[in-house]
Parts: sequence; structure tokens; C-alpha cells
Amino acid sequence: MKSFYLYNNRVEIVKNDGSIFTIYFNENSGKVYFRYKIGTFSNVKHSGIFLGVDTWGIGYFLHNHYHFGKAQITTETEFKKGQPIYIYNEMCSNAPLKVIEVGLNEILKGESYKLITYNCQTYTNTACHNQRKSYDAEKW
Repeated sequence: MKSFYLYNNRVEIVKNDGSIFTIYFNENSGKVYFRYKIGTFSNVKHSGIFLGVDTWGIGYFLHNHYHFGKAQITTETEFKKGQPIYIYNEMCSNAPLKVIEVGLNEILKGESYKLITYNCQTYTNTACHNQRKSYDAEKW
């Protein structure tokens, strides 16, 4: 992603090749969801922010994952990895549009994934609450 244009009902993502990809917001946009990490015994939550849907109805999430090495936009299918997803019960300090804006700006920064200091939960808490915090990392 090279840049983005944020509107009340959509975001236009400018890809690295200069093309524009539009994602439309709905009632779930800006909400934080999670699935349990695959292959762990400790019920670690992998969190992400629902972004919206494209013209074909495909859902997109913002999330930070070690597999990609930094935060990115991914499809709902890729985020779920065949697992059920759940919404976090807590309310974000930021409004949904601000959560999306902060999340997209974090992607543009390109900070590398770090297991303890910049993981999926740190990413979503930065967008949701303006705090770099990971509840599961703090347990360790």
C-alpha cells in the first residue's frame, strides 16, 4: 500500500503500482475481532480490525502477523484461517473511522512485527486505544 484516501463510507487504497482499490464500510468496520492462534495451548488471541468489503462482497481485515512480517490488509478468509472469529467485547476509545485511520497509518509506517513489543494485539490496541499494549504478551 502506497497511501489511502479515507471517506465516511469507504477507503480508497492506493496500491504500490498506483492502482486504486476501494473497500466499503459497513456496521462492523472499525471493530476489533479475534481468533485463537493455531497450534498453541495457551488460548492466545490473534486480533485484527474489520475494514469492510469490496464490490464483490469479500471482507477485509487489518492485522499484524509474524508470517507477513508487518501489519497489512488481508482478506477475511486469510485472517480466519478456517477458524471461528469473535468480536472483542470492549469498546474502543477511538471512533470506528479513527480506528481505521490509525490502523492504516500503522501499515504505512511499515514497522516490523515483534513478538512482544509489536504483535497483533499491540497493533489493534494502538488503533483502538492509542496504547501499545499486548495482554497476552504481558501474561508471559
